[in-house]
Amino acid sequence: MSIRRFSMQLLILVGISLLVGGSTRPSWMSEQPFDRQAADQGKLVFETYGCFVCHGNEGSGGVKNKNSATGGVVTALTYTSRAFKDVELKERIIKGPSPAKKTDPKGPTPPLSMPAYRGMISDAELTDLVAYIRSLTPEEDEEPKAAGQERPPVPEFMLGNNNCQVCHSLVTEMFKTNPHHGAQVTQKGEEEAAVCSTCHGDGRRHAAGYGDLASIVRFSKEASGSINEKNNVCLQCHEKGMRLHWKGSAHESKNLACVDCHKIMEPASPQKLFAKVNELETCFQCHQQRRAQLQRSSHMPFREGKMKCTDCHNPHGTANEKLLIEATVNENCYKCHADKRGPFLWEHPPVAENCANCHEPHGSNHEKLLVVDRPRLCQRCHIEARHPTTPQLASTRFAFNRSCQNCHSQIHGSNSPSGVRFHR
Repeated sequence: MSIRRFSMQLLILVGISLLVGGSTRPSWMSEQPFDRQAADQGKLVFETYGCFVCHGNEGSGGVKNKNSATGGVVTALTYTSRAFKDVELKERIIKGPSPAKKTDPKGPTPPLSMPAYRGMISDAELTDLVAYIRSLTPEEDEEPKAAGQERPPVPEFMLGNNNCQVCHSLVTEMFKTNPHHGAQVTQKGEEEAAVCSTCHGDGRRHAAGYGDLASIVRFSKEASGSINEKNNVCLQCHEKGMRLHWKGSAHESKNLACVDCHKIMEPASPQKLFAKVNELETCFQCHQQRRAQLQRSSHMPFREGKMKCTDCHNPHGTANEKLLIEATVNENCYKCHADKRGPFLWEHPPVAENCANCHEPHGSNHEKLLVVDRPRLCQRCHIEARHPTTPQLASTRFAFNRSCQNCHSQIHGSNSPSGVRFHR
């Protein structure tokens, strides 16, 4: 059956459900007897006509309610049959909602009002159809049915890993252009590309359970299941390369979920499916201190778009401190500052040890990203009283409190035979 045919044969449940929102079960629901025979007959009515008999091809009979929260866009399924008695359902199927009732006073305005037309089906068929609709939305605390009274099986066209669009048409349409599917179709072919069940599990259990959310893997924070279980779904494909050290990494040990940084279905940025508009804003969700540092007068060109966090860090984990891409802080810096690498004839120990002894890479109020201004930076180590710039021995007013680099210009190391004091 084609995708278009699937769309046309959306369950009456879907069409009717769009008339109002909400799924609160009124007290009268328990008073309505379940008629298995009528439900079976109603299933035949549905399979004969499909939803489009009343609602038009692909819901084309739907009238958008512009004042709804979504502006007339259908984003979710609601169990309207839990909000209406059978006689009310019949009335709405035959006539559609009256203009005065398009807004539910007890709930939000529905995104669509789906008209239906008198004369499409007989009264007996309508009764059976309502019984079938009712059978598809079981009560939340429903007791197991006796033999012969259990609810009819979900229609076959709703089941299977490729039939999610029957209920989730908006999401599946978005997924066609998602890198997890669209790009894989191009690279691997339709058969090898990821589908809904690749991440969410077997869709048959979900559909057969009347939309039971516990029967599928869900990735939202409020969804059941541990973060580790959800991350493992992603690691089925994303386990190599830059993600090799995820297990035991700083982010993994702090229960960071993949979906905290990446939004698969509705990313804020198409680049790497980031949760925020770009990589920098995604990292700032947690690293607010770094946001403040990057606003300082001396800063790396992050704000200008010339650098990004992953130039130095691998958020998926490394074998090094601070999630650094290279083995040490210095090796990280040398990727851009190769002239400071050496080896030098005369090495400056604090420089060779760690660039961060003198520089704050995320931003500073002092020039050249220095942690403190000169000469105080140098005086943290060099406190010898014999130096002419100290207050006790200053030989000239031009030397006192001047920058050490006025004389010691090769502070990162010198290759000059006479450069033992980094003068040249």
